[in-house]
Amino acid sequence: MKKSYHLSKALIPSHFVSRHWDIYSKSFEITLFDKEKLSKFRNNELSFKCNDSLEKRTASKELRVLESLSHIVNKDFIEANKEEKIGNPKTFSFDKKLFDYHDLFLIYFLYVLSPFINQKSRKNTKIFILEIGGGYGGLAYKIKRLFPKTTCILLDLPETNFISNYYIKCLEPKAKILNLEKILEQKNVKLVENLSITKSDLFQYDYVILPGYLLENFSERFIDFFINTRSFMEMNLQTITFYFSNIQKLISPNGLFYCVNRYKKSTSGDIVKFKEFPFDKFWDPIVWRKSFFQPMIHEALFERKMEENLSIKKKLSRLKPYDVEFFTSFI
Repeated sequence: MKKSYHLSKALIPSHFVSRHWDIYSKSFEITLFDKEKLSKFRNNELSFKCNDSLEKRTASKELRVLESLSHIVNKDFIEANKEEKIGNPKTFSFDKKLFDYHDLFLIYFLYVLSPFINQKSRKNTKIFILEIGGGYGGLAYKIKRLFPKTTCILLDLPETNFISNYYIKCLEPKAKILNLEKILEQKNVKLVENLSITKSDLFQYDYVILPGYLLENFSERFIDFFINTRSFMEMNLQTITFYFSNIQKLISPNGLFYCVNRYKKSTSGDIVKFKEFPFDKFWDPIVWRKSFFQPMIHEALFERKMEENLSIKKKLSRLKPYDVEFFTSFI
């Protein structure tokens, strides 16, 4: 884990660390490698900015989110898929059961994705799901647990990858995990520039945890699902363009892209708007609404099509914030 972290850190392009995520000092490694800190990462600075329970929870909000989720999702589904043990999370109690505020949102995302993953898994012996900016790996773990035939690929910053590797290993000690160190050895290459990642390279693994900039090293169109929940809005425009270019190059025919992000945010140093994400014209939105309990965030699930969808740009232009494009779209 440490070697992969150092390799990822040494090779990261400068633009991959936006102003929003420029929070890791050189001394942060001391905290990251501290076993006591790592064992309680959901309750300290190690999960800062990728854990709503540290920043956004209040006692009243916790209960309101749980109540709202219970109106959408069967309570048995919530109970079966919650995870409130690893990392010493800040939990709350309701009806003699423990819940984690951040985990409730992951359960919602899982609920939305489940019927689509289930449909794919009936047709294929293996499903490849790639999550960009998935934090400590909470959603990927839930997906893999519910759908064992998946390979979950997590692309993120080196610090977050180190934590997600720890989190998944705690939950699934026998899980087959591929990281940067291992894939360089597996492919017998020393330079990332010479690394080409294929479907067969990943097939045997349960989880693949790699730095985000390696997405351009994927060389086949085999990803069934791309997922980004609430992190594109924290990237700068150059990084967003990089990801969209590669998503549109690597997604399989009729593959799905779950994109849940703010209508507008500027903490990355750029003004980022959902409506201006660089979608090409080969997407068909099959889920399109305000996100659960977060009306400032848009939730969309897109299917990849072979033919152009001429209405997608107009549909995007009608999202908030309303501007000149919105009013001219009615003409």
